[in-house]
Amino acid sequence: MSSSAGEPILKQQYQIQERYNRTAPSRSSRTYCSLTILLEKLRSILESDSLGAGGQVLDYGCGNMPYKELFETKFNAYIAADLPGNPGADVHIDSLGLLPSASESFDCVLSSQVLEHVVDPKGYLAEAWRVLKPEGRLILSTHGIWPYHPDPNDYWRWTCEGLRREIEMAGFRVIKMHSVFGPGSTALQLWQDATFERLPKFLQSLYTRIFQTVIGIIEGRHKDKFSNDASIYVVLAHKTIPV
Repeated sequence: MSSSAGEPILKQQYQIQERYNRTAPSRSSRTYCSLTILLEKLRSILESDSLGAGGQVLDYGCGNMPYKELFETKFNAYIAADLPGNPGADVHIDSLGLLPSASESFDCVLSSQVLEHVVDPKGYLAEAWRVLKPEGRLILSTHGIWPYHPDPNDYWRWTCEGLRREIEMAGFRVIKMHSVFGPGSTALQLWQDATFERLPKFLQSLYTRIFQTVIGIIEGRHKDKFSNDASIYVVLAHKTIPV
């Protein structure tokens, strides 16, 4: 598996940097609502009957493993995969995105906010498909509408239909797709991020608290409604076997 141009699928070396707590963000965090709702969506998938308990889960592009404790409540073993340089990874991904794991090794693959940073999404999803057992589950979150955020690169955004097609072309069937934010909340998030740096530092915390509070009120009124104009999509899919 490699990109047609021979480029690395993931960044070649893990970047050690400050990575905030995605499961317990500060109320003044610029992404408080998006992270809180994303966590709720992941938890709802874990608690659903569509995801069996036990077995092994692979966190494919694990970063600082923010959801490790959450997934350990469902699976017997949590395996963290990332590029060389991440001291917390159990296995390392090579520069083409290939895993050292045998085919059909895992019951579930978690891909949380990784796909937008991948040079070749098709190759990345093909590798996820390879290491999953038959009928294994893929849990994937990535961005629809969101500011540019290189780590070190940022390549992609999806519509809900485009993301579904990308996943299904890789050999999965989408079971459920959730959204984080509707168009109103997305617009407020973008405005907050576009204007935040213009403020004096002593006002920034209050500014984000106000925006995140308003976004929380909006989202609380229709928290289970799916939006085609979301900031983040969260997908549960299962591996299909060609006949």
